[in-house]
Amino acid sequence: MRTLPALLALLVATCLALLPAAGSATAQKPGDRDAREVQRGIDRLASSRTQAPAPQRDVGDTERALPYLAYTLGELHYLASACDGLTAQAWRQRMIELLAMEAPEPGRQRDRMIESFNDGYRVQQRRRPVCGEEVEIERRALAHRGHDLAEMMRAAYFD
Repeated sequence: MRTLPALLALLVATCLALLPAAGSATAQKPGDRDAREVQRGIDRLASSRTQAPAPQRDVGDTERALPYLAYTLGELHYLASACDGLTAQAWRQRMIELLAMEAPEPGRQRDRMIESFNDGYRVQQRRRPVCGEEVEIERRALAHRGHDLAEMMRAAYFD
C-alpha cells in the first residue's frame, strides 16, 4: 500500500467539512439492502479493530476498508452531481487520488475499488432521483461514514 498522510488528511478534512455541527442522522431506508450490507461490513470492520489486542496494526483492515470508502465516495459523487450539477467533481477527484495512492496498477484491488465506487453511485442514483432535504441529511451521514473510514485507515498507519 502506498497510503500517504496527505491523502488521508484530505479525505478526513473533506468529510469533516460536510458534517453538521451537531450529530447527524442516518438516512437509510429499511428496505435498502445494499446500503445495509455496506453498513454491516463497515460495522464488522470497526468491531474487528476494537477487539484486536495486538500492539501492531493490521494493515489488512485498511485493505478491507478501501472498497467501503470507494463505495461511499461513489454515493457522495452521485449526490453532488445530481444536486450541484455535473461540474461537481470533488468526490470523483478524491476517488482518483485514492486509486493513485492505493491501487495505481491494474489489478484486482483497483478493479474492486472502481466497482465499489460505481455501485455506490448507482445505489444513490436509484434512491435519490431528485434533491431535497433528505439528500442533505444523506450527504452528511455519508460524509460522516467517509470520515470514520478515513480516520480508521489513518490510525492503522500512523498511530
